[in-house]
Amino acid sequence: MNLKDIIEEVNNLLDYNPDLQPYKDAVSRTVSRHYQEISTECPWLFMQNVTPFPVYATVTGSATKTVAITTPTRFATFTGITPPQAWTGALFTAPDGNPYRVTRVVGATIYFTPQYLGATVAGSASWEISFDRYALPADCSEPLGFMDRENERGRLIFIDRRREEELFLDANDGGDVFALIEDLHISDRPPEFAPTATLSAGGALPVGVEFEYCYTFTVEGRESPPSIPVTAAKTTAGNQTVVVANLESTQVAGLDTGVIKNIYRRNKTANGRWLFVIQRLEAILNFIDDGSATVLPFETNVLAPQEPRQYVRGYYTANEDRKLELRYLRKPRRLQADSDVPLWPEPYHVLLVYRTLQDICMQSGMNGQSTMYERRANDVMKRMQGKWLARSDKNIVRQGFTYGGIGFFERYGNPRKIG
Repeated sequence: MNLKDIIEEVNNLLDYNPDLQPYKDAVSRTVSRHYQEISTECPWLFMQNVTPFPVYATVTGSATKTVAITTPTRFATFTGITPPQAWTGALFTAPDGNPYRVTRVVGATIYFTPQYLGATVAGSASWEISFDRYALPADCSEPLGFMDRENERGRLIFIDRRREEELFLDANDGGDVFALIEDLHISDRPPEFAPTATLSAGGALPVGVEFEYCYTFTVEGRESPPSIPVTAAKTTAGNQTVVVANLESTQVAGLDTGVIKNIYRRNKTANGRWLFVIQRLEAILNFIDDGSATVLPFETNVLAPQEPRQYVRGYYTANEDRKLELRYLRKPRRLQADSDVPLWPEPYHVLLVYRTLQDICMQSGMNGQSTMYERRANDVMKRMQGKWLARSDKNIVRQGFTYGGIGFFERYGNPRKIG
């Protein structure tokens, strides 16, 4: 069932289907809210993913790997080494001895924060890139396990902050990473103001469509929540361009910061998804959407959930690059477009119907029907937990002793699942 099917099922059971967009939007938000809550409530097998999780050794400067910084600035340019994207979010210890956080990597240049405090340097070997923390994937709701398969060390330990504080695992200790420690959960502010969207002449956007726009920031590899969305007038023949303006500048005191803007567009007429269109640099405050930008409807281009980004750090601090493996619980993107489908086995999509009806009936004062749908939802939830919870999260007990036959033999009971 896609979102349209789920909403139609809700309206059918309510025997109520007003052709009002605010009502449709309210039902869609309720369905999406329950979908996100249930998806991250338990470590469902169908919501898990596995991805490489590399850890890196500290990188230091040398006579052949130097850096140049011209003040005042928030960026540094390297010679003899091309900074990889993995440096985004790492700590840059500059020639002045101060640590700076890398916000963006572009070619041979890194942007960092705060502003450089030292004097101008050229060809300096006194620099260092250290990895004091690692960002978990953007769609990670909860890490479930770290593995070192490459070196056959198996499952690594995952430690929370309280335990690390008791053990005092010093970040200055170097060696092979054998434990991952829970670190900060960082969130970024959204753009302060909504953009403007004005219909203009020319272009190749489809005719008769209302497009909606919003934008986000990318900071240290993290994406902020979106701005308030804005809707452009419906396109007409000859007027098939939308000028998106009033984007916030991410420069500080006229200096580039490495904080860039991501423009998203949605076909509001067809109730489509929020899809990534283009990036804008710090000082660029508008975007002319004439339909020439390639918008790909892949999952990676859909506006991501707005949650704090979780970090971990390794212990020991890695003294050489290692390739680990992370298994984690995914957080789903919200159901927005009519064609969006929950990432669940289809027999359990009806759970979203029952949870939505439970809320609507309660809100409308129909307490008896609300209780009925709550019971139906609980039954479906129990079946889904019985089949699709991670194996280690099922509680297994033995049944009681059984007696039977001639000789009164005893047999210890078979395993019985209780959760």
